[in-house]
Amino acid sequence: MNEAQQKAWSCLIDKEQQSLFLQLSESKSSWEAGEILKLSHYKYLEIRERSEKFFRLFSDFFEKHTSIFRPDCPCERNFQDYMEGCLEKRLKRKEASLFTGDSAQLLPKVNSKNIERNMKRLKESEDEWDIDTLRLILEFDRWNNFRILPRMLQQPSAFKRRSNKKDKIYIKYLLNRVPDWMHTKLRERFRYKVKPGKKKYWVALISEDLYTDGYLLLPVRPLDEVVDEFSRFYMYVFKTKDDADTFGFMVSKFMIKTESVKLGQKFWPEYRCCVEKAVNYNQVNNIEFNIKKLDMAYNTHIKRKHKKPKSTAENRAKTSDFYKINREIR
Repeated sequence: MNEAQQKAWSCLIDKEQQSLFLQLSESKSSWEAGEILKLSHYKYLEIRERSEKFFRLFSDFFEKHTSIFRPDCPCERNFQDYMEGCLEKRLKRKEASLFTGDSAQLLPKVNSKNIERNMKRLKESEDEWDIDTLRLILEFDRWNNFRILPRMLQQPSAFKRRSNKKDKIYIKYLLNRVPDWMHTKLRERFRYKVKPGKKKYWVALISEDLYTDGYLLLPVRPLDEVVDEFSRFYMYVFKTKDDADTFGFMVSKFMIKTESVKLGQKFWPEYRCCVEKAVNYNQVNNIEFNIKKLDMAYNTHIKRKHKKPKSTAENRAKTSDFYKINREIR
């Protein structure tokens, strides 16, 4: 490798370097390389694409210029340090802000304004080096696995990701954080006791502590009002018992079914196929789940006061107190 390529190689993180090494030196297939790096296939393909792009991007840039910013660059020093931290050292936004040595850059609004101001200076510059630096930053932000620029400066992402983050938050919440009293209330309020042949909807209540199989199938009335109520609790309602049973089983066995990359690759398509059958799929799935929202739905953010036992004559005054008073009088 020449000097520019060596510099470009040092700008790659370990996984990107390993990806290129396995592909070019070891001639491993994408499936084999993904297994070695312990990554799902789609995730490995994304890292491979990114590593190829970044190696070419930095190599081409350092062939023309010795550093990201020219010596008499119009940009402020803290902006230069921030971008060098992100691009060359591959630091995250907060770490790059610390790298500048300017504590004010830790404030998101201050940092964003600073980036916007200096990016504008690069854009308005007529120097070729500044224009190349601007293109490098914009392209890096587009291909990186997290954004380094404020939203208004961002180009469309190079990747079309299918993220499981929202579903993971939701499943783990159902497994660990729904309070026991909520299960009791839901069973008391919504259980629909009718003959087996009569139409009903089904909801899977998840709890390893309360139910033998880790979940309970709750029959509910097939009414829009009931479905809306469960949507308010971010719970899926199913038309058939089998679909609810599949959902309950998959969620209750989530940790086992996703403990390896191959198992996870099988689990997620099956999970999505299952929840798509829910009556209220669109109502629940369109919500961006986070812990705070789910806490609000289940009222776990409210600290419940324990009722004090009612005061009675017996516990207001003990018998021994009367004996003490009598002795004192005598």
